[in-house]
Amino acid sequence: MLSEVLLVSAPGKVILHGEHAVVHGKIALAVALNLRTFLRLQPHSNGKMCLNLPNIGVKRAWDVARLQLQDTSFLGGPWRIWN
Repeated sequence: MLSEVLLVSAPGKVILHGEHAVVHGKIALAVALNLRTFLRLQPHSNGKMCLNLPNIGVKRAWDVARLQLQDTSFLGGPWRIWN
């Protein structure tokens, strides 16, 4: 479990030309926007994982214990989401 808050962000982007062409190895023209997406991971003692998207009015919560029981075999590979 995290012992402190982890904050990460990524810039927004717009693909001006060639959005689907890159799938076929072609060139696309993309530009960064002065907008960012942020993700904050913060430990809580209530056993819940919460998702809060205030800009669009979405707030959800899940029990971590129930999430750990989910079948993740469809993800493939040797890595796992939960320890």
